[in-house]
Amino acid sequence: MNNRRLYYKALAPFASLIVASASQAAEVDTSIIDQALNIIDQQNQAAAQSQENVTKLSNSASTLFEEFKLENDNLEAMLVLNAGLRKQISIQEQNVATIQQSITDVAVVTQEMPMLINKMLTSIEQFVELDVPFQVEERRSRLQFARDAVDSPDVSVAEKFRQILVLYQVENNYGRTYETYSTTLNLEGTDRDVDMMRVGRVALVYQTKDRTMTGAWDQQSRSWVALDAAQYRTAIQRAIGVTSGLSSPAILELPISAPESAQ
Repeated sequence: MNNRRLYYKALAPFASLIVASASQAAEVDTSIIDQALNIIDQQNQAAAQSQENVTKLSNSASTLFEEFKLENDNLEAMLVLNAGLRKQISIQEQNVATIQQSITDVAVVTQEMPMLINKMLTSIEQFVELDVPFQVEERRSRLQFARDAVDSPDVSVAEKFRQILVLYQVENNYGRTYETYSTTLNLEGTDRDVDMMRVGRVALVYQTKDRTMTGAWDQQSRSWVALDAAQYRTAIQRAIGVTSGLSSPAILELPISAPESAQ
């Protein structure tokens, strides 16, 4: 019984202490807690802002990297294009140099061309006069036409040169062709109508229309010579028929001079 009373006595002061502590806790200032909470909130906001800044910087870095890659690709493309343009410029510079040299050469050729044209025309005129006398008037007329063009101040140098080339081409073709045509020859002091046959420049023969006279051009003596009628009249008649297209092709028996060594 005494012990229980002592216990109650001991509990009484302790309960009083608890009540007093509770009363004091109720009287504590809550502003400190509010400040702490405010600080924590500010730190959270600062952390969120920092995270947002980091995100923005990361996005900006990614954008800058993509832009760098794009610009780098553009730079590589420009370098390739620049190398190609440099090569083209180098080729064009070579072409310009070639054209300039050609212009210089043309100027020189233009100065020398008239002399060359006159030499070529004089040479072909002399050649025709010394050649086998076939189609003489036609060839002389062609030469005169070219001479008039060469002497005319209204004809360009290019056209004059073209006329000379045409002359040379025509004369050159005569050596690979054959023909038969009618003309007039003075034979024994009398003009006679004859059939003239030319085979290249190796044979030029004639036969009168009545077949009574047959002859050939002798280039060595530069004169017409009579041929033996018994040997050549029929052969020449047959040859004239072949070259004029009236007879079928055949082997021709013609008086041809033996070739001579060039001097």
